This record gives sequence, C-alpha cells and structure tokens, in this order.
Amino acid sequence: MIYAQADYFRVPLLDGRFAVGQVFEVEDTPEGSVFCALSNRITDAQSKIIPFIPLDIVAFCMIDPAHLADETWPLAGFDQIPDVNLFYDFEKRRELGFPDTPIHDPAVIEAFLNAWHGHYPWDAFGDLFAQIASNGVDRTGPRHS
Repeated sequence: MIYAQADYFRVPLLDGRFAVGQVFEVEDTPEGSVFCALSNRITDAQSKIIPFIPLDIVAFCMIDPAHLADETWPLAGFDQIPDVNLFYDFEKRRELGFPDTPIHDPAVIEAFLNAWHGHYPWDAFGDLFAQIASNGVDRTGPRHS
C-alpha cells in the first residue's frame, strides 16, 4: 500500500475501535520513517475522518511505516494538515530533519494510543508514553497554553 503526506490512518484499539493518526511528512525524514501526528480521536472502521484541529493532536512522532504499508493500520482518506504553528514549529523541524524525534516501532504507538484511551496501563513503559505525548498535553484534559 502506498501512503502519502496528509493521509489519515486508523490504529486498532483493544476495544475494537480505532484511534486516528495523520501522516505529516514522508520525504524529509530519516530513512525508514514517517513523521505523523496522533490524535485523541476514536472512530470505527468505516466513518469518514473529518479534518484535525490542533486540539485533536496528542503526539507528534516518527514511526516505522511498516503497518501503513501492509495495511495493519488502514488508510482512511486524506485531508489538509492542520496548522499547528501555535504549539509546534513543523516547518523548522522538517528543515532540520526532525531532530530529537525518535523513531517508534508500531507496537509502541499502538500501546501509547491504547493507554491514552484507557485500555492499557499508562505507566507500562515507564515514562515513555509521557515522552511521546506532545508538550502541554495530558490524558486528563485539553492542551495547556
């Protein structure tokens, strides 16, 4: 499966529903990685994904795109990438090659999203999930200013 910038994808949750992510960058990334935004959205397998707003985003991360390519994380359409400049300098980080952004295995991202949505212990990986979550975001409420 071919994936591209702005594609939405569904990440399976333990309760049978799906979390939603969006591909932000596929070219200006370290080899073997894709830069994505993960959201607080939950969907079923067929619902149309509406465009993210910045408050939907709970994490920015590099992922190994294996689950996108083999459709373990099904693509779910595409739409504009939200303007996140108020809290994340996407263009500058892209120019720099996304420094200090580790590449996470798809299993870690699945665990993170399941923990975010209360289906897995938040501290199961020590403080890794808190490190993955975007600055100013916590599981109990909206983004802090």
